[in-house]
Order: sequence, then C-alpha cells, then structure tokens
Amino acid sequence: MKKRALNFDHHFHEQAPKHIQNFKKSKIEVYNHKTSLWNAFHDSGLSDILEQDCSIYPRVLPGSYLPVINKTAKDITELILKLITLPENEVNAIFPHGPVRDFLLKELKVIKHRPDRLVGSLRFDMAIVGKPEVNNPPKLLEINEIGFDGLARMPFIHDTLYSLMPELRKKYFSLDTSSAEIKNMKRLGASLARFQTDCYNWDEELLLRRAKEKKYDLRLVTPASYGLDVDVNDYPFLTEEKIQIKDGKIKVGNNWYPESYMVSFALTIQDYIDSKNLYSKLVREQVPHYGPFVTGLFASKSILAILADPHIRRKYLGSSSRLQNSILPAHMLAEGKEGALINPSDYVIKYVDGFGGEHVFMDDEMVKTIKKIPAKKMNEWVIQKRVNLNTIDIDGFLTKPRKAISDLGVFVQYDWSNGKFNHFEVGGFLSRATNTSLKVNISSGGSQVGVMFTKKT
Repeated sequence: MKKRALNFDHHFHEQAPKHIQNFKKSKIEVYNHKTSLWNAFHDSGLSDILEQDCSIYPRVLPGSYLPVINKTAKDITELILKLITLPENEVNAIFPHGPVRDFLLKELKVIKHRPDRLVGSLRFDMAIVGKPEVNNPPKLLEINEIGFDGLARMPFIHDTLYSLMPELRKKYFSLDTSSAEIKNMKRLGASLARFQTDCYNWDEELLLRRAKEKKYDLRLVTPASYGLDVDVNDYPFLTEEKIQIKDGKIKVGNNWYPESYMVSFALTIQDYIDSKNLYSKLVREQVPHYGPFVTGLFASKSILAILADPHIRRKYLGSSSRLQNSILPAHMLAEGKEGALINPSDYVIKYVDGFGGEHVFMDDEMVKTIKKIPAKKMNEWVIQKRVNLNTIDIDGFLTKPRKAISDLGVFVQYDWSNGKFNHFEVGGFLSRATNTSLKVNISSGGSQVGVMFTKKT
C-alpha cells in the first residue's frame, strides 16, 4: 500500500538559500543535476548505494548555530560520561532496570572492570524545533553509543554535491565525520579490529577507504564464535577469524595483533547473550575497546528520563538549568502513563532497548501499546514529550520534490579520563527526512540529506 504524505502545517519550515531556490526553477538544470548525482553514486563502486534515497540539495544551517550545537553536545556528553564513571552503587541506583542494563551490570560486570579511560564516538539524534538560532538549541531525541548509519556516508555525499555544484563550496562548509572518527580511533593505537555482527554496508566501505587514506590499519572481522555466514564474493572486505585473548591483548586469526577493537552496530539483548563468553573475557581482560561496553548503559532510552531529572543535572553538571532547553521532559512509563492516555498527541513512548526506529509509538498506536504492556514491564518503556521537528524542502534522486520533517544526527568523538575530556569534537552531521512517517530513520525509508553551514561573510 502506498504511504500517504503527512500534513506538517504546525512545523517550522527552514527555507533553502535563495541561490538554491533559484536553481530549482530550471527544470532542465534540476533534471541534469539529479542525473549527475545518480551517476556519481553509481560510479562510486559502493555496495547498494543506490537503494537509499538521497536529496540532491543539502540542508543549510547558519554558521552561527554550530557553536550552539557544539556546546549542547559537549554538555550532554560530559553528563553521561560522569554518570557511567560513578561508583557501582550509584550507577545501580541511577540507571533503571532493563534487559540490557541488567546484563551489562550483572553478567558482563562493566563497572567492576571499567577502564580508566573511555574513548569512542556517539550519535545524538536531535530535533531542531523552530528557528535555528543561539537561544534555541536542538532537542535530544535519543542517544546511540556507537556511530553507525551515516558516520562515513555524509562526507561522501557532501564531496559529491560540492563537485557537482562548485558554488556550494564558496558559500558553505561541512564537517568530515569519517576523518574525525579515524583520528579518534588512533588515540587507542595504530590498528583496530571492527567486529561485524552482520555484513557491512557502503557506509563502512567508505570508512575503510578513509582509514586507508589516513594510513590507519582498520579491518572488518567477524569472530568465528558469531557463526555469521559470510559470502566472500558479496563481502570481500570481511573475513571470519578466530579471536584469542591473553594479557589484555587480542590476536585475530594467525598473526594480527590489533591494538584495539570495536563492535559494529547496536547490540540487542540476544546479541549480548549469544556472545557472553567472548564479551566477558574482553571486559575482564580490559582489552582496549573503542566505544566500550559500559557506554551501553546510556544507549538505553532510560537515559532520557535520567537526563530530564533536574536534580541529576544540578548534582553532576552544577546547575539544573544547564541543558534545560535541550532535554525534553521524559519519565519511565510507570510515572507518566495516565498523562499519555489522556493527551496522547503530546507524547511518544520508546522501548528502552529499541533502536533503529523500532518500538517507538505515538497517537492511537501508542495508546493501544500502553494498554497491552504488563505492569511489571512498565520499567522497560520511557515516555517523552513529543515535538514537531522542522521541515525542509528536499528532492531525492529516487523521489519527487516535497516538504518533509527532518532530524539532525550529531556525531561526537570523545576521549575521557579522570573526570574530564582529553579530547572532544563534534565530528559531523547527518539529516534524514520523510513526508510519510513521523519517524525519521534511514532504515525505515527516510531520505539522506547533507548538512552544511553558512560561512561568515
């Protein structure tokens, strides 16, 4: 069944710059540009790159807004890192029970074996609600503890747009997320094994390309214990290898000793259970881990309720007003169930261990879901204030021109120890847009949109 376009009358609309508006008036130029973008993607040699829609124009934000995003992202990162580096009894008291939370604390014992230094990356899924200006910071929708879906593809999209529309480079700038990621990975050493829980996508192919350019030894490996059926013809950059762990180091295959590792994609509770033996040993041995397992505590949607607590912000950030305009009101469902049933249009509920747009409900679907949740499972759901994401005009190489809501994925790279940053960087951005769903997500059909900022004139 064809999805019907939604009405976004009550959403703030971000106007495209005048020169892009003028460019759109020529149907011939637009057609040629769309064709050129398709051809550039096709000629890239990247797997399945043409299967996901991409806007032929970028989303352009004021350069004056970038420091606002930077400060917001840094404050959020500081708070969550402070929380997961607290003593174990405090972590237990602050983070609500949930399947992944309990597994991390009780089975993997991520606090007991927590490394002194935490290095990794995050993606904050955010919403700009209203005019992007200094007194209106973006709102946090959720946190992803690893950079997946968009990490390396955005610089590629930007570079392609710059090459096809050289005037963009004169007026705007963008950030190179993949370079920022490789630079941060190097903080843990000269090599990293990326454990693939599934086959890779073109985003990871681009990350491999960037790593090669930066002379960094990054390899995609699926541990033999995963039991992943790898077709080397379809996925030539992925190898299945035996993983050995000894004295805080890992050996991959017969003769590779990477200085660190990371696990690709977000992990479900079943993923953790299936690989408990491997992960437990990695944690106990404190093998250098980019995006360590302890950060899974704030990947749970329950972090939204924690950050919304003014007492938490006052105690660990020094002020309850800090982040007040960026953190949406949120509670565990048991505390806000009645309000959601009375005013369903004002809220959204999220499963604490859901990701990729799954298990997010609103409107009538939310009401039906709430009524089905057993009382003992209420602690596994978060209720959050609903906001109207800004709309932008997009035109995809697979779709027609349209107005669509758009989120803002903010990628950050961090290096943290002794209660402070050794390094923090907002490395880049990702926007996704849709006019057929109130959920914007690459995996559920949203168009990819480059994000650029105006230069000072």
